[in-house]
Amino acid sequence: MPGTFAGVRVIELAQFVFVPAAGALLADQGAEVIHVELPGSGDPYRTLKIADGRVTKSANLSMELNNRGKKSVSIDLKSAEGREIFLRLIETADVFLTSLRPKAITALQLDVEDLRARNPKLIYVRGNGLGFKGAETNKAGYDASAFWARGGFANVLRPPGYDEPLRPRPALGDHASSVAVAYGIAGALFKRAQTGEPSVVDISLLASAMWILSADIVLSQTQAPEQMAATTAAARFPMTSAYRTSDGRYIQLMLLDPERYWPTLCRMLAREDLAADPRFQDVAGRTEHGAALVAEFSSAIGAKPWSHWQPLFEIWDAPWELVKTIHEVATDPQALANGQIFEVEVEDGTRIKLASGPVGFDGQFAPLDPRRAPHLGEHTDEILQSLGIQDAELNRLKASAIVR
Repeated sequence: MPGTFAGVRVIELAQFVFVPAAGALLADQGAEVIHVELPGSGDPYRTLKIADGRVTKSANLSMELNNRGKKSVSIDLKSAEGREIFLRLIETADVFLTSLRPKAITALQLDVEDLRARNPKLIYVRGNGLGFKGAETNKAGYDASAFWARGGFANVLRPPGYDEPLRPRPALGDHASSVAVAYGIAGALFKRAQTGEPSVVDISLLASAMWILSADIVLSQTQAPEQMAATTAAARFPMTSAYRTSDGRYIQLMLLDPERYWPTLCRMLAREDLAADPRFQDVAGRTEHGAALVAEFSSAIGAKPWSHWQPLFEIWDAPWELVKTIHEVATDPQALANGQIFEVEVEDGTRIKLASGPVGFDGQFAPLDPRRAPHLGEHTDEILQSLGIQDAELNRLKASAIVR
């Protein structure tokens, strides 16, 4: 079966993770995504060195994750000939996808008007840190700065009494926001199919963070900061808190229909006395005396290891989960059953595991044809020859370092 985006050609002039990750999601579902890189080192993400173990003997795992299934073309866009080759490529495209800052795009003469002059039906998609209007549109933005810090995550997730802002996990904001990029592209393709009109699609890391935290942002108009901090205290929410077992595991409850689950929970914990306690007879009482109830639950659950609680919880038809380690998540039977992890064979024959996108089409989450990330300029010959450039001309362009 062809992928959902089969027949769509995407020209991607983007770096690092945020926008390229969206290209990977499209490639997973059949789009032809051509990653345009400058001759030399190419996408700087290829050579990023932060000593976190992403570069193994066989592969750069982060590069594979965010660029699987793509093609790579290496073109010097600052040269007149290179820019003309790029524009010829744009003539064949459905979507132009970029993470370059507006001032860089303008300097390269690749603004919307420039590209639409060669392809009037081109969908133009751009992502940056802080948006494309206002004084800071050209400010550099990455997930830890524009999404995590500017977007409020570092503050709202900071535990009470903890002075320093929390550090984000690698590329958390990038991957959360890449889904919005893919949504924007899908919506623009649908609109063009319905009306014939192309769109300009804007996505920023800040906008993505604000949408994900939109419940907090909306609530902020009715509550002062100290009030909002109080409403997140665990003592107010005994039925939706996490509790530590005696062996250090945590059970997360999410009992949004507390009257339904309250009697059973008390029996499971061998604390039927709580069900009879006048302080806890209804939701209002359990909220008012939340700190006391949290202490009772903590004492009961904390007295036994997870091995004791596991058979009791696993037969209980209620919304709860064991807090998993990331290694447990990577081997979760449900995730594996749904295709959230798949394998790709890299150049030396090693098979590495990657995570699929969050959306399945016709039951398919993993790529239809899993392929490794391309080497720098690996597909330059193929793509340029498809534009009608003959071997002699191609060799001259390579000799002049216009392409690689």
